[in-house]
Amino acid sequence: MIQVLQSWLEIGNATLSLQHQELPTHITVQKNWDQFLLAQQLLHTPEQSAILDLGCGDCCTLKFLAALGFTNLSGIDLHLPPSSSTLPYKLHQGDLMNTSFPDESFDWAVSISVIEHGVDLKAFFHEAYRILKPNGMLFVTTDYWEDKVEVDSSIQPFGLSWQIFSKPQVEEAIAIAQTCGFDLEQDNIPACTDKTVTWYKKDYTFIALTFKKTT
Repeated sequence: MIQVLQSWLEIGNATLSLQHQELPTHITVQKNWDQFLLAQQLLHTPEQSAILDLGCGDCCTLKFLAALGFTNLSGIDLHLPPSSSTLPYKLHQGDLMNTSFPDESFDWAVSISVIEHGVDLKAFFHEAYRILKPNGMLFVTTDYWEDKVEVDSSIQPFGLSWQIFSKPQVEEAIAIAQTCGFDLEQDNIPACTDKTVTWYKKDYTFIALTFKKTT
């Protein structure tokens, strides 16, 4: 599955859908599109399925997954927020491209707005493939615009490098994922319509990709 955020109407519809379901909405309204898509992808997934958030950051995605009813949740990031033993998920400090999880540990892995920040894609997809069970799923979103949007190297959100993926770069990422053993049902990337996101004076949108681990 490949989807591109096309308009503010999609953002509004996603936000309203989450609100009607009494699900938490994101502080960044555009990210409600990501969360709505993720909820749709997980619609028929058993609540006890093992799900890992690769690059969990402030744990917004984990909190959302817990609100959906999932009970076997984990997250990994280089830097973790303060936590307590009462959280409905497990947090692990570490490198998402080189984790200590055993082989075939998870049914799903999700990575929301992470790979644009200096992630080595070959290492990322290789590690995701290793830790996913047979037929496991990987849901990835990232910053996107068809034509290349240049980002000065001095711009480093969260102390990390940043890029906005172009269509050729997404096609390259898909090819890398496939060489690591992932399948993608849909291989055509939808055309962009509106630039729905502005950050650091750069205008772009989001793209979401859902991969399946082949056996």
